[in-house]
Amino acid sequence: MKKISLAILTAIVLLGCGDSKKQEKLLLDSVIAVHDKVMASDEQLMKNKMILDSIIKNAPTTVNIDSAKAYLKIVDNADDAMSDWMHKFDAENKGKSHQEIIDYLTDQKKKIAVIDSQINKAVTISNKYLNTTPKK
Repeated sequence: MKKISLAILTAIVLLGCGDSKKQEKLLLDSVIAVHDKVMASDEQLMKNKMILDSIIKNAPTTVNIDSAKAYLKIVDNADDAMSDWMHKFDAENKGKSHQEIIDYLTDQKKKIAVIDSQINKAVTISNKYLNTTPKK
């Protein structure tokens, strides 16, 4: 039974790897899909960043500026991580072997997933802070 399972698994792997360009494109598409999801969250992150900047610059006396600065730092760090990833990301991968491309895209998918979590966390906690901050 194990031999049959191993043979089936081997056949699936070989058939799946038959079209390396298709495999690369599917992996690239999955990285871009996560990127697009992150960009949707990034919009709220930028809104929160502008509000936090405004609070710091025009803070009513009832607002703790240090808290606003701490939340702004969290938001800035998430935004910087996204910007850094976007500047370094190479979708073309010219001159690389199939395995190098697969390894690179797999690594990039992991990195953008971490950034997605970082941005979601920054949006969530900055929203929570902003919802409890007195308005002018």
